[in-house]
Amino acid sequence: MSQRFPSIPLDDPSSLGSTFEDEHRKLHGDNPGFKYKDQNGAPIGPFAVLSYTPDLFQPFMGMGDAIINQKSFEPRARELVVLAVTAVIDCPFVLYAHMRIAVKLGLSEEQVALACKGKVPTGLTEEEAIIYATALELARSRGPLDEQCWQRAERALGREKSARLAHVVGYYLYCSTLLNLGAISAPED
Repeated sequence: MSQRFPSIPLDDPSSLGSTFEDEHRKLHGDNPGFKYKDQNGAPIGPFAVLSYTPDLFQPFMGMGDAIINQKSFEPRARELVVLAVTAVIDCPFVLYAHMRIAVKLGLSEEQVALACKGKVPTGLTEEEAIIYATALELARSRGPLDEQCWQRAERALGREKSARLAHVVGYYLYCSTLLNLGAISAPED
């Protein structure tokens, strides 16, 4: 997957060991719908890079668990946010994993394709469309969110949901940074 950060087998003394499976399950359940280990069972994707900083693995996964599994932010909304990030950041592994998760959560392949191209998918609720558009603008932004976009988000979502959306954007920008450092591609199916 990556020449820069070759996968470290879980049974290697320097690896993440059994902690990896437990933490991954918290984030994505027993059947995430995407590959996260290589043919030898070693972590791939962002987990390959994290294997080189095991002291940061659990804090990263804890943050991911808190952000991904927010009770007040629906999984489908979360995936729309992640797809907005993939429309801005070239990160094949995030795109690979989250296209599958989005379809699993009820978005059509056409909606996913539009979202990945930076277009608000058709057939969304008004709130979902605002979530996607706000996340897209935030991911594109290199400064404060445009005032008009903020006003629309605050009116439709409120401050709490807008803040929750920003946490998801930030987390996947972080994941994408790790993956792009490692030049990690999507696995072959």
